[in-house]
Amino acid sequence: MKYYSGKGVKLGKNVEILPNAFIGDNCEIGDGTVVQFGAFLERDCIIGSNCRIGTHAVLRRGTRIGDHSVFGSLSASEGNNFIGNHVTIHTQCHITEGSVIEDYVFIAPEYVGANTMRISHGRENIPLTKEAPHIRFGARIGVNVTVLPKITIGREALIGAGAVVTSDIPDFAIAFGTPAKVRGQVAEEDRYPEELYQEFISRKRV
Repeated sequence: MKYYSGKGVKLGKNVEILPNAFIGDNCEIGDGTVVQFGAFLERDCIIGSNCRIGTHAVLRRGTRIGDHSVFGSLSASEGNNFIGNHVTIHTQCHITEGSVIEDYVFIAPEYVGANTMRISHGRENIPLTKEAPHIRFGARIGVNVTVLPKITIGREALIGAGAVVTSDIPDFAIAFGTPAKVRGQVAEEDRYPEELYQEFISRKRV
């Protein structure tokens, strides 16, 4: 065997797993998905159909990815994350624990999400509260963007390169800067058809 497979793993049809990948206990991988060289999937990950998990990507336990999505090389999901259908997460992104990323979202390289307002490391008097970002349907995030805890990025919002997002971004807003501020609106012709969004809403489970 050229890759490691744990107990209770379920593989769909025509799944391709390249050498040195690690597939943990009770993982499920859908039809036609490719897991590239050296990818690491901890236990209890669920990957949909026709996805691509990049070289040396890390998916910690409880990561869920829908269908037709890409999780890029050297990117990390810190676990208990929901990533929808037709999502592209590019190279070297950090998806913090508890994140929700809805359908048709695009995230460019070097994205970082945070999930706690107070760094409690080694301090028993500071409670650890995790409140990860929520990135809504069709949002687009440029390179090297940081999103702070509890932030919602609205439906089809566009976040410019290098932004630090410290407050919620409305639907269809264009925002950039440090901190990110709303600078305009996504043009009607650049938006997904309303019926596609309504189809997503009809089956939304998160």
